[in-house]
Amino acid sequence: MMEKGKKTRKNREGWLTTKKERFHYYIGDLGRTLEGYIVTAFMTLFLLFQGVDLLSLSAAVLVVKVIDALDDVIFGFLIDKINIKNSKLLGKMAGEGKYLPWYRATFFLFPIFTALFFLMPQQVPNSVKIIWFMVTYLLYDFSYTLVEVPMNSMIVSLTDNVEERNSILQTKGIISGIATVLAGIIWMFLISEHVGFSMRSVAIVSSVIFFFMMLPLTSKVKEHNAELKNTENEEAVEHYSLKDMLLCIRTNKYMAVILLSTFILGALATGSSLGTYASYYLYGDSMILVIPIAIAFIPQLIAQLNTERLCRKFGKKRVYMVCGIIGGVIYGSIFFAGYHNFVLITILLVLQAVPGNIANIAKTFFTPDTIEYTRYKTGKDCSGIFFSLNAFITKLTTSIASSLGIFILGLSEWIAVEADSFEELARLNIVQPQSALNVLWIVYMAIPAIGTLLAILVMAFYGLKDEDAAWMAKCNAGEITREECEARLSKKY
Repeated sequence: MMEKGKKTRKNREGWLTTKKERFHYYIGDLGRTLEGYIVTAFMTLFLLFQGVDLLSLSAAVLVVKVIDALDDVIFGFLIDKINIKNSKLLGKMAGEGKYLPWYRATFFLFPIFTALFFLMPQQVPNSVKIIWFMVTYLLYDFSYTLVEVPMNSMIVSLTDNVEERNSILQTKGIISGIATVLAGIIWMFLISEHVGFSMRSVAIVSSVIFFFMMLPLTSKVKEHNAELKNTENEEAVEHYSLKDMLLCIRTNKYMAVILLSTFILGALATGSSLGTYASYYLYGDSMILVIPIAIAFIPQLIAQLNTERLCRKFGKKRVYMVCGIIGGVIYGSIFFAGYHNFVLITILLVLQAVPGNIANIAKTFFTPDTIEYTRYKTGKDCSGIFFSLNAFITKLTTSIASSLGIFILGLSEWIAVEADSFEELARLNIVQPQSALNVLWIVYMAIPAIGTLLAILVMAFYGLKDEDAAWMAKCNAGEITREECEARLSKKY
């Protein structure tokens, strides 16, 4: 193993992970991200194409999330408490590490259940379709948690170097951002009226690809910071109760701020799953909204590449707040501009993309800091429970947003359609009333703009300083003593 702090062509000074490890981590995370994104991107659209009653569908979406409400939190508790390597059933698959063992033993379920979700039969009653949706979505959701929690928690166990973590998070965010944009465009093109592939065929083939992207992470990456140091009770690191877990959550007020902000942003993101539908019905072409995405791609990428540098110079919170407010205001102005002036909408979308994406990347830097804060305050390594809560919030809000969007659209005079692709939808030539199109514009643009601004307002209450989190990380890794850390903190936590 490479000595800590030794500078080589493969490793920056003080970094623990190698280029090869980071590469496989990025690719594995990208496969996991795109596997979840294809359901996020297609779910509402896919269900709308099944001709299911919108009000019944919106209720079904919420019901599955109520049923699923506990599994993320429970799994977060289990992943922190149970050593899966001791399992007779999964021990041989698990291997070494803290979070990687869970990933190795369960990651293959994710693409399997994703594909199953899109195999919904068409020529069956609506009730059968809703039951199929509820059962297969719960299976998909469970497998999502099995992969999401270990993958996100791993950022803490890969390394204790804060600069290295931020670099990994930034690179991961940029890769995911670029890939989701490109994947979204490719998927939209394939299912558009210009090509005519069905959503189910695109989703199933994509799931096979994502499986092979996630596979190398099982053997090519090592967790270098799996053990917690400088705790008052070393036994507590490996053995602690549900009461201890709840204490960790109650202690971490900074994580509560992040989760609340994430909840508001996600729950009101009603337009994220209706982009292609809005493009088709508002502009007559399912691909036309790709134009502003393509124009903004390069400046957005340049901005994302410089996010870490901006955060080092000005601080995470300041960068997030300034860029978030600018992006949110521009986002809100798009709604008032109206969808009829496409040139103006394109200009505003391009202008919003740069600050909006900087804010999104900067926000990912907060979570590892809050994990280190809780480790420092409690001596408990509760990463899994926090990332499971984050995964739960993300999935819950995605479903709330989808349900809310479908519900509001269902209150309008929207005409239900049943088709397998946009090519078939174009042949049906069903014209929606103007009142329904006006509601679609509200769902697509107004509600998400409100959510963006409210989420930024909540983050104003985040008070953990960057430099203090860095000292806590060093203490947790055993590089400095608790006494040295206390002396260097800017305030009493």
